[in-house]
Amino acid sequence: MRSVIGKSLMFKNDARPKASFIIWLHLQGRLATTDRLMRWGMPVDTTCSLCQAELETREHLFVECDFAKAIWRKLQKWLKWKQTIEEWNQHIDWAIKCAKGKSQQAQVFKLVYAECIYVIWMERNHRVFEKKSRSWETIVREIVYICYVRAGPRVKEFLQSFTF
Repeated sequence: MRSVIGKSLMFKNDARPKASFIIWLHLQGRLATTDRLMRWGMPVDTTCSLCQAELETREHLFVECDFAKAIWRKLQKWLKWKQTIEEWNQHIDWAIKCAKGKSQQAQVFKLVYAECIYVIWMERNHRVFEKKSRSWETIVREIVYICYVRAGPRVKEFLQSFTF
């Protein structure tokens, strides 16, 4: 099932190649989150750098973290997506459902999903390695901008029907 998710999210996606690569790592459970680093015996602070409240796991960082939830909620409002994501299995089911097909909606979903995961991961890295942070509002604006810039003609036309 996971390979199906990866294929539907990665192929024919207007996202930046590096975002598609991070999606692949994300879906394979291969991102170096602090829970994984700790299991490898590395001395790391295991607290989520985005919310400072929980253990940083893949599930927490991209779905359960209040910071990530704020980003997803704003993107969902922008694109009029009705799904509320509260836990990992819901998140995966939602991604499978929305990424299927060749419709404009599926193309927009794949682009926004990949860029969102990538930008959340990069924000985490900036906080951990550079001690720099941005607000979730700034991150959402970046995702929207990148999606407009990267979108192919069909997807761009569809995106323009939404107001941010």
